[in-house]
Amino acid sequence: VSTQSTGAALWCVVVGRVVCGFGAGCIALARSYHSTVTSIDERTGVVSKGSMAQTLGFIVGPGLSLVMSLAKNGFSYKSLEFSQYTLPAYLSAVMIAVNIVILLVWFKEDVTPAEFMVNSVIQSSEMATLRVKWTGVVICNALFFITMLSFTISETLGTALLQAELGLSQSRAVRISSIFLTSTSIVCLFTFSIATPLGKRFGERRMMVIAFVLCSISYLLYFPFGPGHIPRIQWTPISTNSSNNLLANGTEPEVTGCNWENKWCQTQLRLAFPQYVAGTAILLFAYPLAVVLVLSRVTKILGPHPQATVLGTLTAVGSLARSIGPGIFSTLFQLQGPLIVSVVMVAVGMVGVATLLIGYKHLVTFDYRVQRLNAEIFT
Repeated sequence: VSTQSTGAALWCVVVGRVVCGFGAGCIALARSYHSTVTSIDERTGVVSKGSMAQTLGFIVGPGLSLVMSLAKNGFSYKSLEFSQYTLPAYLSAVMIAVNIVILLVWFKEDVTPAEFMVNSVIQSSEMATLRVKWTGVVICNALFFITMLSFTISETLGTALLQAELGLSQSRAVRISSIFLTSTSIVCLFTFSIATPLGKRFGERRMMVIAFVLCSISYLLYFPFGPGHIPRIQWTPISTNSSNNLLANGTEPEVTGCNWENKWCQTQLRLAFPQYVAGTAILLFAYPLAVVLVLSRVTKILGPHPQATVLGTLTAVGSLARSIGPGIFSTLFQLQGPLIVSVVMVAVGMVGVATLLIGYKHLVTFDYRVQRLNAEIFT
């Protein structure tokens, strides 16, 4: 929507993000409902389907940005402006309205699964005997923070990285990033579909270790090794007064390439595009695998204990990573360049691996603890 000043537009964005953040709390309710109405055997598969639906949004957004970027200036209808930035927001508003209608008209809350009702007396005694293993829950929260941070940083800095390393204009970098994110998100959907069988075949905790190792490898591939240095393109800041930015042909200039006011642009080696593709593809395989397994594991650690508060906290931790990560790492990228960002994220991924290995024994499921307790009683 057109506004009279840049300040008003900025406040519209800020308020919109705050409201969107409050609305995102429904994810915690959905996850709690999934864990309530499913059995232990069904849970990983249901969690993966829910996460798959969330990933479809990651595909649709960049895809719409790509479509609208083909029409350079977009188009307008009355006071509404349609561009690669506004169209995804309009679609989100429409989909939220559809969601509300579905919830009010078609959604019917289900009952607790039969196996829980049959074993309710037994589970009540188990809950009294076996308390929640909070160490495992805290570890899962830390792992979920690292997982969300890893994906968010790649998503946030993808366009800036391509622009600086390949010497692209901002619009071209957005277009290439949108194409790549949309196409490689298919890898995410594939990973969600195989997360359950992989967890059953090799063990969920082992696959979690593999997922975090792959996250570290993906950022290792973001190290700029050359050949050559970043393309030297004259970078000129654009004035907030659009009349001062017009070129001789009447068009507005675009920010292109790396900002040579940053010293790292003068010494940074170039990041090969195939290397960037490989790193992002590996990350988009590891990220959904880690998300599904961490969410599934925390619900299994809780077992029959109430899960809404814990899953709400887990969602808040993920939201914290998505809120503070872009600001911190965008600043770090501007000051130190992609090499330092990659080093830090490799270290963050290895912290996740170390946390998993140290806390491995604390990530056992509630059912396993029950079986071990019964074995001790009857032996």
